[in-house]
Order: sequence, then structure tokens, then C-alpha cells
Amino acid sequence: MALKLVKRNKLPVDVRGKLTGESGEDVDFSFKLKCKRLTQAQIDKELKDKNGSVKDFLFNVTEGWEGMLDEEGKEMEYSVSNFDEMLNEHAGLHSVCYQAYLKAVGAAPKN
Repeated sequence: MALKLVKRNKLPVDVRGKLTGESGEDVDFSFKLKCKRLTQAQIDKELKDKNGSVKDFLFNVTEGWEGMLDEEGKEMEYSVSNFDEMLNEHAGLHSVCYQAYLKAVGAAPKN
């Protein structure tokens, strides 16, 4: 099948991982980021910015989320402030989100 050049502006990003619970048990998590789809040229430009960070990249591309709950189990409203709080609360989560974005935006070989 031929590749058709179609502009796609939105990108759902499934983020999945695990945290360590208070008793040392694995706590699985998953949520979805609603992101802007960047082209390879745009990603390259973002990565060349020596003053930028992974968190800055995520703040620039993320427009919303699904499945992010507060301590009471209620859906959290998306805001950059809430996103920043979530990323700061869990060390390494920004990296998991970034890798999920790169996986979702990129082409993949078909088996």
C-alpha cells in the first residue's frame, strides 16, 4: 500500500508504566496524553534547543489528558500547572511520557 501524505495534527499518546508502592510492590499506571503531532523537522528543532528540557518539550506538545486522577479518584482537569505537579511528584515520569510520545509520533516497521 502506498504512503499517502496526510497532515495529522493531533496525537493520542498512551503512557504506561509502573511505580513502586509503599510496601515495595509494583503499582501499574496508564493514562493518555492529548498532544500536538510534530513533524521530524519540528522535533529536531525542539531537541537542538540547548535551553529546553524534556519537561519543556512535553509542556509544548501536550494539550490535555485522560485518565489522570486525583487522590480521591476524581478526574483531574488538565493544566500545565497540574501536569508539572504530576511530573514533579513521580521521579522519572517525564522520561516515560517523552518516550511514549516519540513512540507514538514515529513510524514503526510492520511485522
